Amino acid sequence: MRTIVLLVLGIVVALQLLVPASMISKHERILRTGELYRFKTEPIDPADPFQGRYVRLGFENDYIPGTNEKEQAPEYNERVFVTLATNADGFCRLTGWSRTKPETGAFLKLTYFGPKHDWNRQARTYKGLWFRLPFDRFYMEEKKAPRAETLVREGTRNTNCWATVRILNGAALIENVYVGGTPIRELAVQSKK
Repeated sequence: MRTIVLLVLGIVVALQLLVPASMISKHERILRTGELYRFKTEPIDPADPFQGRYVRLGFENDYIPGTNEKEQAPEYNERVFVTLATNADGFCRLTGWSRTKPETGAFLKLTYFGPKHDWNRQARTYKGLWFRLPFDRFYMEEKKAPRAETLVREGTRNTNCWATVRILNGAALIENVYVGGTPIRELAVQSKK
C-alpha cells in the first residue's frame, strides 16, 4: 500500500513540475525561433496602479482596414486566425482573417473585438475590424516599470515608439519596447541617473 501512495505522490509532483516547465519552454521557443515583427504603439490611458508592475501598451495597427462597416466579420469575442504583413515603414499590420489556420505566412490567433472607429465631434469614421492583441503588457523590474510607463507614454506622443514581437505558429511574445530607437530598459536606467 505504501508503495502505491509513494508512486501516486511521485506522479503528482512530476506533473506539478511539468506544467510550469512546459510554459517556460514554449515562451523560450517563441523568443528563440519566432519571426520578428515591429508593432507601432499609440497613446493609451494611464495604467491602473492595482494591476502590478508592467508597461501597458496600445497599438496603432490592431485592426484589419476596411471601408464598409457591413463587411463580413467574425462573431464578437470569436478567436480567429489573422494574417500579417509588413508595411513600407517596417511595421506590422493585420491583413485578413480566417476561421481556418493559414497554410503559409505569418499569422496570430486573435479575438475579434468589434468594429474600429475614429471618433471626432462631428461624426465617427469606420476604420475596419478590431482585434485584441495578446501582448499589451511588457513586464519589467518593479522599480523601473513606473518610469518606463511614463517614457513610453511621452515617447508615443512625441517620437517614434514601437514594440518588437516574436511570432511563432500563431503565438506571440514581446521581445522589447523602443522609444526613439532606444530600448526602454536602457532609458529607464538612464533617466534615474
